Amino acid sequence: MKKPLIFSGTTEGRRLSEKLTASGTAHIVCVATEYGELVMEPSGFADVRRGRMTALEMYDLMKSEADIVFDATHPYAADVSHNILTACLAADRKYVRILRDTDSELFPEDADIRMFDNSAACADALAATEGNILLTTGSKELGIYTADEGIRRRLYARVLPSRESISLCEEAGLSGKHIIAMQGPFSMETDLALIKQFGIRTLVTKSSGSAGGAPEKIRAAAEAGIPVYMIGRPSEETGLSVNEALAKHFGLRSRMTVDLIGIGPGGKDLLTADAAEVISRAGILFGAARMINGYECRKAYPYYRAEDIIPVLEKEMPERAAVLFSGDTGFYSGAAKLAPALREWAHASGTECTVNVHPGISSFAYLAAKAGVSYQDAKLVSIHGCSDDRRAAVELLDSVKHNEKTFVLLSGAGDVKLMGELLRTNGLGSAVIILGFQLSYPEEIVGIIRAEDCGKVTEPGLYTAIVINEKPEAKKIIPLIGDDEMIRGKVPMTKENIRHLSIMKLGLTEGATVYDIGSGTGSVACEIAAQSSSLKVYAIEKKEEACSLIEQNAAKFGLSNIQIIKGTAPDALEGLEPPTHAFIGGSSGELKEILTVLNRTGGSVRVVINAVSLETIAEIQSALREFGTSDLSVEQISVSRARELGSYHLMTAENPVMIASFTLGGRS
Repeated sequence: MKKPLIFSGTTEGRRLSEKLTASGTAHIVCVATEYGELVMEPSGFADVRRGRMTALEMYDLMKSEADIVFDATHPYAADVSHNILTACLAADRKYVRILRDTDSELFPEDADIRMFDNSAACADALAATEGNILLTTGSKELGIYTADEGIRRRLYARVLPSRESISLCEEAGLSGKHIIAMQGPFSMETDLALIKQFGIRTLVTKSSGSAGGAPEKIRAAAEAGIPVYMIGRPSEETGLSVNEALAKHFGLRSRMTVDLIGIGPGGKDLLTADAAEVISRAGILFGAARMINGYECRKAYPYYRAEDIIPVLEKEMPERAAVLFSGDTGFYSGAAKLAPALREWAHASGTECTVNVHPGISSFAYLAAKAGVSYQDAKLVSIHGCSDDRRAAVELLDSVKHNEKTFVLLSGAGDVKLMGELLRTNGLGSAVIILGFQLSYPEEIVGIIRAEDCGKVTEPGLYTAIVINEKPEAKKIIPLIGDDEMIRGKVPMTKENIRHLSIMKLGLTEGATVYDIGSGTGSVACEIAAQSSSLKVYAIEKKEEACSLIEQNAAKFGLSNIQIIKGTAPDALEGLEPPTHAFIGGSSGELKEILTVLNRTGGSVRVVINAVSLETIAEIQSALREFGTSDLSVEQISVSRARELGSYHLMTAENPVMIASFTLGGRS
């Protein structure tokens, strides 16, 4: 019975054999050297043959025992590939070239890479350099480099720990510490250690892709600040990756497990036993550089976003990969976005990918324990990486104002300063701040600080805090603002009865973005913003005095989620983020134009308009017939207020107001 035949000696050949073995597929593997045989996993399904073969010997083997041939030899072994292809054509066997990726997109942007067509050109360039050279291109072309005495004295060659490789080194004139006999794959840390140990000033490699460790070498050289002399591949190849070959010729889908791991505050002593065990089994490790540096792994990449991780997984297809996240995976963690992104990619690509999430000790639990306080009654917020996010600031202030304990996740000293400014300028400067610095690391500090002193914090590092407000303000169940609470001036204001009903008709939802067009004193904007710190309100107003009143009222009620836009709609709406809701209290005769702009924002917009004339309602109906909405509702509200007349109280009617509400569907 004929079997698949693999010409190996590379990582790709070994991986192809391992995958076929795992599927129970019997096959033949040909390797040239004793070392090539040693690195193959013993298997009852893999028949390993050792020894160099001529084209005629390849032909005889194919004709008698093979039904398909996979050429997984090294990209630079052009003569061997030529012989394999020649034998396949003569034996009438299908030839499949197994490709190796270059992974050039994984190299650091600041890497100093100088390309050469071949080893001879590279050697000529090295002759003009100074300092020690680390050669990682193998032993077969050593003589090209050592022919130059000036290069030979400075050359350190990393080769396979085989008799053949060491013999070739000695024949080329290298001996002793100039021969580094090591078996890969090598991590970036190992490459960097060798560069430092031997005082390397130039690193030489081939464009050998991820399987040949090129990305790790390039990153190590970039870290050390030395150039890389890279020999390009002989020619562009066509063929299949290991996983493509398995899928096309054996119907085997790729399988992998990706573990998303919370590693706690950072110190290894706080890593859970489960997390430590999973990390130890990972073939590839991902995470921020500070997280992955302390862990031994065959390959490590400083990535934590899906758009960076997925391309590596597609190329490497490891059986297991691990992504490290600080703290706990369920608390403001990148795992929340990465997990569904990985599952979506797996579904779209046909990859059988199992995503596991492993919790860790969160920084708030650690800080609470260090401070000796409980956290079951604490509000948890984050301004980590949100220095420009107004909603994050509003959520922080709202939490501190209405809760005794607020745990705040911060990033660097800049966030500490921002937190202090927000508390101090919004009447919460008396709160006590328990500040944690570099939690679980040797330089850890936990202490008490006041808001006014937060600006003095400058030490780079990670911070977390518990803000304690000993006298929190009870939060209103229905946070309505009365007319007598507003700063009025001489600017018109929507009265509270109309205001409250209009806001009800808006049907606000958490996280909404609201336009208050013709804001006046800002009574509607303030009323809306007070409903939830998650709301973002744009108060659009053309009058200078009115803008000043909006600012005063927002400050009076501690509403940081209002942004004042001075100008006339619709022009003033240009450049703002699209709204989900809009209240129009005044349109300056531009109602149709305003509705046209709202209708073109690309999404559904709930609109409420206050009108005092039938002509305005007619204008609304005319515009909506053009847009096609069918849910227009108009209600007239008449309000009478009591006034004293001698010893009597008489009801005085105010002008009736019509409240029109409808939904625009985003059609142009």
